[in-house]
Amino acid sequence: MLNRYKGCLIGAILGDALGMPHETTTAHFSTEPAFGKAHKGHPNHDLLPGQYTDDGQLILIASRILAQGAWNNTEYAKELLRTYTMQKFRYPDGTTFAACKKMEKTGELTGSGIYSDSTGCMGLAIPFALAFRDRKEMAKELLSACMVTHTHPGVHAAVIGYALLLNTLLETSDVEAAFSALRTAAENMDPMLAGKIANGARIEQTGMPAKDAVSIIGNSSSVYQTLPLAVFFCRRYFVPRELLGISSACGGNADTVSLLCGAFSGARFGISSLPEELIPALERAGIFADLAEKLMDREVKIPEEESGE
Repeated sequence: MLNRYKGCLIGAILGDALGMPHETTTAHFSTEPAFGKAHKGHPNHDLLPGQYTDDGQLILIASRILAQGAWNNTEYAKELLRTYTMQKFRYPDGTTFAACKKMEKTGELTGSGIYSDSTGCMGLAIPFALAFRDRKEMAKELLSACMVTHTHPGVHAAVIGYALLLNTLLETSDVEAAFSALRTAAENMDPMLAGKIANGARIEQTGMPAKDAVSIIGNSSSVYQTLPLAVFFCRRYFVPRELLGISSACGGNADTVSLLCGAFSGARFGISSLPEELIPALERAGIFADLAEKLMDREVKIPEEESGE
């Protein structure tokens, strides 16, 4: 289980770092994942190969809070605002940036969310999936966390649905049950998102080439394109190396698409299945491995008869 917990969290950060130089570009597919540096003038041009984006920053902040115990929205908002005011965000999602700007202006830490369908808080799905076994509690706390920056119901459906997918996959190792959990959440919370996800799955079943699928599904920063595209890739490619290579080079919102694919692959097969030569060069890989262990231990309960109570 620890192998898969570490795989899920580090797989997400690995996918983010692999997709970093390809964010906002056009698709140029490769089945061999490799760290790279963004071209001159690219929003991420200051980042080095192996560094993660603002998605990874958000995951790190959320993981640290969850590893300490109960989720705290105020602490989360403070960390986002601190990162914003220190100008430390790495090409931040526009919605997250706007929410932080609103926090700074109004002083409202947890009431400054923006109505936008961007994927800026999708990364929250990963640490929450690892930190909770009670899915109702997870969904409740995760919805509250999303509201700090994003108030759009489609975003809530996407983040909670993907967290349920990962949580189910970690608990049961059943891929179809995991996709079913995502589908059910989307159907209950946002039928439009559910339709987009179902369409991505249908396109995959036709055997359509990836480059054509990207043009139809879309690779923008909207959850209505990013999540269905990630579902397409996760259903099409079974080998982690190939999945990370293809998804990280899909252009557009490549870093987030690859992040979701990396989390899925790591949760399914464990950290030992990820490209081993890349992990030593991944920014803060050791810290994320430690956080994965803490998130797993967070849910360990000692039976009363064993605790002496």
